[in-house]
Amino acid sequence: MYLEHIQIRNFMGLNQMSLHLDQSTALMGENSWGKTSLFRALWRLLGQGACCYQFVEDDFYRTEQNTTADELQIVLSYREHRPGISEHSARLGRLEPVWVRHRDNYHRVHYRARARRTAQGVVSEHDFVDAAGIPIELDNAAQLAHYLIEMNPVFRLRDSRGAPEDLPIVNLNGDYEQLLTRLSEQLAEEEELSQQDIKAGLDAVRQLFEHYFTPQGATSRAPRRAKDIAVHPVTLSQLGKLNDWQPMGEESGLSLALSAVARTILQARGGRPIEVGSRPLLLIEDPESRLHPTMLAVTWGILERFPGQKLVTTNSGDLLSAFPLNHLRRLVRVEHETRSFHIGNEKYSGEDMRRIAFHVRINRPMSLFARYWLLVEGETEIWLLSELARICGYVLPAEGIRIIEFAQCGHSPLIKVARDFGIGWHLLTDGDEAGQKYAQGVRSMLRGERETDHLTVLPRSDIEHYLFYNGLEPVFRQEAQIHDKHTPASRIIERALSRRSKPGMALAVVESIELQGPQLVPVELRRMFARIVALARRQR
Repeated sequence: MYLEHIQIRNFMGLNQMSLHLDQSTALMGENSWGKTSLFRALWRLLGQGACCYQFVEDDFYRTEQNTTADELQIVLSYREHRPGISEHSARLGRLEPVWVRHRDNYHRVHYRARARRTAQGVVSEHDFVDAAGIPIELDNAAQLAHYLIEMNPVFRLRDSRGAPEDLPIVNLNGDYEQLLTRLSEQLAEEEELSQQDIKAGLDAVRQLFEHYFTPQGATSRAPRRAKDIAVHPVTLSQLGKLNDWQPMGEESGLSLALSAVARTILQARGGRPIEVGSRPLLLIEDPESRLHPTMLAVTWGILERFPGQKLVTTNSGDLLSAFPLNHLRRLVRVEHETRSFHIGNEKYSGEDMRRIAFHVRINRPMSLFARYWLLVEGETEIWLLSELARICGYVLPAEGIRIIEFAQCGHSPLIKVARDFGIGWHLLTDGDEAGQKYAQGVRSMLRGERETDHLTVLPRSDIEHYLFYNGLEPVFRQEAQIHDKHTPASRIIERALSRRSKPGMALAVVESIELQGPQLVPVELRRMFARIVALARRQR
């Protein structure tokens, strides 16, 4: 069984959240959007090893006006891996009274934890509900909750600097824990490691795996097909093979990563007994925070091999690309709710997925963290627009706006993936024949939305002619060294571009506007900047 769905109301920094999980799930979201509150909810209910957690005053959600909610609720829904297996498994059979069969023939367990504030203090309740949320009458709800925790323990892996409030460091029997402690301290201080220390770390990891983890789950993978590669373009699992334990040199990234991972697991384990065959849930917080990208790739290759479920928060585009596209969740705080966006609502062809894999996931993975995409045709617009926006008083990266060149990818796949992940988008195009085709394509994809929120068509054949006829003619004449009044505009622009190149000409335009002031930024562009910044700010 695995945790399939989480529903939270009025817990810590979360007013409302509904989140669907896969076997491995990557969460991306800005600060204060609920990731830490989510992890704390799971840790407090499932990571302490005891039943049942008693909520306290600080667990209740507080509004911006500093008023405190009177009630909170967390519902964890678990699903069996195969339909009907819960009816034939002795381990899963311990939860037989609370397995609920659904229309898809899968059985699920819905564990609910609630609390309310009273004059006498906080009152906590733990029970199980059916598919409609109606409580199941039980005499031993606490015992069943304890079984659930034993079968699905939570490990919380986080930066070991400082003293995490929820993660006691425990003393285990055996010399290997002390060795790993020393090894972790040396890593933190970036000291040189001896071969003996590295080998001790490897031995500790091997013992850890043998003692605390069941072998199932770390199986060999089937050959990757073209469809698999498009959905999951970067795989790091080959780095995480743990079959060969020969000593490795002290410069080996794998050796260091194994040692660091072992240390964090020991710290997160909390001293509680873990039953044989348990399927742990690993909560992994920002693994890139202390790791060079190369080390991060090695470390994730190891973590990916762990049996059980993984829930990861990350700000690393490289790490996002190591997850299948349908395993990504983008969290967005909208008014009084934290919404979870994921792929699946739009229809994608195989060609769409290939283009998204190359143009977004491999070449621009950080774009998935943006609030808004400004889609442009080419390099000139990328050089030009960011600077013109700054001159108008907008710093696009600080507003969460990313400029993306779409001509090679096509606008349709980008708009689809932006919609699925709740990323705003706007397309800027020239007024030539190709631009009119792009514009018509955008119009065909609008769903009752205002065209001005998503499309700007320049009233000239290209951006150079647009700038020329909107107050920047002197710049083009200066660069072309043509000053007579009879030479056609197209000839002047062509000469200027041949002398400076299109990107070079864009920089010359920016330099001129910088000296003369924002009033020289063409009005259509100023309106577009104001519009997309206002829309991006709605996600704060």
